[in-house]
Amino acid sequence: MVDLIQQRIAPAILSSVEINPITILKTEPGMAPVPTIKSALASSSSDLSVVDGDWRIGGYLAGLQELIDAELRWADENRPKLVETAQQSLKRLFPLLVSDAFTVPKDLTNTSSKEERTRFYHHEYQNKLLVGLAEFLIRCAQERNERHIIVIDRAAALSAPAKNLIKLLVRLDHDARLFRFVLIDYEQRLYFQDASEVHFGRYSLQELGPILDREVAAEKQRQIHEASGGNPLIAEALSTCVAAGLPVIGYLAPVAIVDLYLASLNTGERHSLLKSYIESDCTTPDLIAQRNYAIFEQTTADHLHEQLHRACLDRYLAGEAPLVMLHALSIRDKYKRLELLAEPSQILQSIGLYDLWFGYFGEIFADPALRTFGPGDAPANAAFINAAFVLYSLGCGRVSVPYLDEFYKAFPKSRYTPTVLYAQSMTYGRYQQPVNLTVAEEYALRNLETIERDFKDHDKYDYIKVFAENAYAYIKAKQEKYDEALTLCAEGHGKMLKAYGEERFKLHQSILIYNTSQVYELVDDLPRAEKQLREAIAYDPYYGEYHNDLGNLLSKVPGREAEALQAYARAIELCPPYYEAHLNRAALRNRMGYAAGALSDLDRTLVIKPNEWRAHFQKGNILMRQDRPEAALESYLAAADIDPKNPDLQSNLGLAYSELGKASESIAHYLRALELNPRHALTHNNLAIEYFNEGRPDISLNHATVAVEIGGDPDYLLTREHIQASLQADLTSRRDRASASSTGFS
Repeated sequence: MVDLIQQRIAPAILSSVEINPITILKTEPGMAPVPTIKSALASSSSDLSVVDGDWRIGGYLAGLQELIDAELRWADENRPKLVETAQQSLKRLFPLLVSDAFTVPKDLTNTSSKEERTRFYHHEYQNKLLVGLAEFLIRCAQERNERHIIVIDRAAALSAPAKNLIKLLVRLDHDARLFRFVLIDYEQRLYFQDASEVHFGRYSLQELGPILDREVAAEKQRQIHEASGGNPLIAEALSTCVAAGLPVIGYLAPVAIVDLYLASLNTGERHSLLKSYIESDCTTPDLIAQRNYAIFEQTTADHLHEQLHRACLDRYLAGEAPLVMLHALSIRDKYKRLELLAEPSQILQSIGLYDLWFGYFGEIFADPALRTFGPGDAPANAAFINAAFVLYSLGCGRVSVPYLDEFYKAFPKSRYTPTVLYAQSMTYGRYQQPVNLTVAEEYALRNLETIERDFKDHDKYDYIKVFAENAYAYIKAKQEKYDEALTLCAEGHGKMLKAYGEERFKLHQSILIYNTSQVYELVDDLPRAEKQLREAIAYDPYYGEYHNDLGNLLSKVPGREAEALQAYARAIELCPPYYEAHLNRAALRNRMGYAAGALSDLDRTLVIKPNEWRAHFQKGNILMRQDRPEAALESYLAAADIDPKNPDLQSNLGLAYSELGKASESIAHYLRALELNPRHALTHNNLAIEYFNEGRPDISLNHATVAVEIGGDPDYLLTREHIQASLQADLTSRRDRASASSTGFS
């Protein structure tokens, strides 16, 4: 398509970009807005780039991948320390990325083979990765003194991770305007809060002139313009049809005219047009090619897509290109599409990009025909099992449980049957709320029976059985049968060592040892818990979560606070931005009297996860102890916006308002706390004080009495005694006044 420049809305684009970090340009397909945007921003001092946002073609961070690649190349050569600092996010988002700046080896989650990978990421993990990546890009821009304007074409096709990364770049930019985005939305459905929206107008006949055949009569040009609705994509297609001898008849829709043009081509020409269109990743801005693709015989198109998908996957696995999924997703035979999506889905799952994965796999998971497709042992079946595994851990047991039951009935002899029964036992025993330990145990025992009956001769029999016993051990621990749980874990590890040595299935061996530590911690045998946890760390030394748990354990042991701080520091070093470790370290630092360090950790937590109410709450508590009730109130209110039903938080809001002399607000929050927890002793005590100060001693005494009865804290007793003494003094005073008055009258 010939470049068109439509100056009419250029000023609107320019002013919007200057004001807002995100501008959404609303237009219809084929309107070719990019030349206009380039013209509008030509004089900008920022680095201007135009990219395609379709994740199916450009990978899961399409729209930003070019920027990421460029900054990685620059930082690797010029500022390797930036790569080193962000390495845990970079290497996990891009598993095939290699850099000399990487200094920390991968943990077992990332290095284990598919058959051994029994650990997967929490759904919040993705945000941590993206925070680390956003901070890397911002630091690169700062070091290079660069400002970017990124124009993303087809932005409605941005992946969820890419959209979140854009939001993070804007949020973490701190108004430095290092990054500004123009998002072109052809589907009229893109939304970013606080973004500016500009609507792109239609082209006039004069503006369409460059793509209309000058030898065509003026009246014919007018007809083409009218039929196209001022859309250059349609106008160009109609011009081609006219040049081929087809008339632009007013009562025929443009698509009908294009269909007639296609009918004039022979099969070879149609096939060649189809092939070139698919090889362009279906991006050719040609309505005739698009229409030919839409109506061409399905099997031929599917075959071409399959060939290109396999080539694209090979390029990704060789580290030469992003993960291109367009061709697999474009297969119209849904069974073949499922087969081709199995491996890319596993890749997205292993990174933790669940929102993107389920963006297309949810439809597949809901298809009755696909749910039981295949022999039961194929990669396509594994894709469903993996989806169910992640779903139950996300709290979607009502979705995963029916599928797992359905799979078990359809494929009782599948090699995935132990995994299915394991998932069911864990759904009922761990992830479903409330848990149902009876049903969980039934599934665990059925799994063990199935393994003994059907997998005795399997080459991984010991691994499969120990894996199932691990679930049973968890259930026993939840049933408070700790000795049985410990025995299962210890014997399981012994079986693994005997069957496979220390190297094979090393990830699962570390999990078994870790689980043993957890049980010891539950029975308050902290020395043994620590011993087992350190052994798990020896197996998997670069798994940051183990170090966080070590910090939590050591923080319970008097005199070992310094070691706990070291463990938290190691966890933070080994993980992508790890808000949990900061939150835990803040609690310990606060307990140690290191308020500044605690506040620093809490601020870092809120950078990573702004809606972490516990961080706002803890921050408010520290500020209250520093006699800063106004600042504390701000933190408490932020926490209450996220979790308004926490009685401790409502009680502390009452205290903050009380310190600021706002009695009515204070009483309202105290009463709200008691609605949530009528036996909240501290609230009763504080409410007693507030009512007493308000001159309502009778109701004050009632609350003070309840506080003493529930809590038994000496301070509560003092509050009640003070109120009682005041009431008694008041009573005595009234009696004295009454007596004096009586004497006077006599």
